Amino acid sequence: MSQSRKRPTGEPVTDPDLLYDEDGVDPTLIRWMLSLTPTQRLQVLQDFVDATHRARSSLRRDQTDS
Repeated sequence: MSQSRKRPTGEPVTDPDLLYDEDGVDPTLIRWMLSLTPTQRLQVLQDFVDATHRARSSLRRDQTDS
């Protein structure tokens, strides 16, 4: 499956070799996170934790309802 990202210039990047480094890390996500302030980074991470808790709670509810 081909993923598409945009370069800072706005042109899409469709070459999978440019999306991930040799360790399989997506450097665009690292650059994006580093572009945020520390407070913004914490908010992004807290939002992820909150969403994970909601998903787990929903899954547990669904399992107990069946």
